[in-house]
Amino acid sequence: MKRVGPGHFLWLAILAGVWGCGSVPQNRLVPVMGVGEGAAPSPKASSAAPRPVAAARPAVADSDSSLRQILLVLPFRDLTKHRGIWDLPSELPRGLVDTLSSRDFLRLVPLDSALARLTPKERRGNVSAGRGLELGRALGADYVVFGQIDRLTMERFQATVPIGGYRSYVGVTGITLHLVRVIDGQAAGEVAREADEDTRRYGITNPASYVPYEKEYYLLGQVEWGSGAFRETLLGKSVATCLSGLAAGVDSLVHPSPRLRASSARIVDVEGPRAYINVGAADSVANGDKYGVWDRGRPLTDPQSGVVLGQSLPRRVGVVQVEQVLSDHLSMVRVLEGQEAVLPDYVIRAE
Repeated sequence: MKRVGPGHFLWLAILAGVWGCGSVPQNRLVPVMGVGEGAAPSPKASSAAPRPVAAARPAVADSDSSLRQILLVLPFRDLTKHRGIWDLPSELPRGLVDTLSSRDFLRLVPLDSALARLTPKERRGNVSAGRGLELGRALGADYVVFGQIDRLTMERFQATVPIGGYRSYVGVTGITLHLVRVIDGQAAGEVAREADEDTRRYGITNPASYVPYEKEYYLLGQVEWGSGAFRETLLGKSVATCLSGLAAGVDSLVHPSPRLRASSARIVDVEGPRAYINVGAADSVANGDKYGVWDRGRPLTDPQSGVVLGQSLPRRVGVVQVEQVLSDHLSMVRVLEGQEAVLPDYVIRAE
């Protein structure tokens, strides 16, 4: 297919004054121009760390923070062969982290914490599974998110009329994620999304209305990533839609621990940093699930008479995470919080 060059701006200006009516045959796809492809680097470009689309909301330290699932999103591998000034392997993960930050059952490891430990090659998304798990353990993550950028481009579609003309532009973003559980090193699932954002203008219209899209088509790679101008472009909108879809897919794979089916789920034995609980596969328990550990209250005695008045309300004294489901009604857990306070016969709850 033939690539359309910048000279077509001339006929756009002419066409604006002489456009006539005509039939519009079937569209044909005009060759895609990769964003920033072949463009000279902007003099403002530097080796400084890229700026995120929006600053990720910091994790909130509260009493339930240890029950959240902790995600480490690594730089994405770029399969688009982008040669512009954008740092796509870092910018898109930052956008995903920001999109996921509103989930109250998740905590996100700051991307910069991972970048500081990566080699230049790894910062371009070339991180092996073993290396990713090593980072996940070092940074206290429950899941490591690997990603690849499949498509990131702007396209044009041509409508043929007696004197020619373009009628539609579209920004396309496609990303695939692979999630791995740190606790057992097993794959947790894959999420793939592709989002298109087009001009939604069809049929014969004034060619002058296409001039802004022509500029966007050729000069988009010079717009600062994540800026207000970028977010208003077709590509910027497709990036936002794609990240939103990816976040929904991550939600379906990483979610709060399900309510336990057992009527009395409890600790049955404690061995240092590990313990055993009386629920397993038949109770919807899975590796990586987190549960609160609650005591059974303590006797409350009248300080003057010494008479036992009753029991205090139970308190959460610790948090455990399922390390291995052993049978239908038995699992081994790791004590994440309250190791000295977790005792046999204490109750576990999904929170």
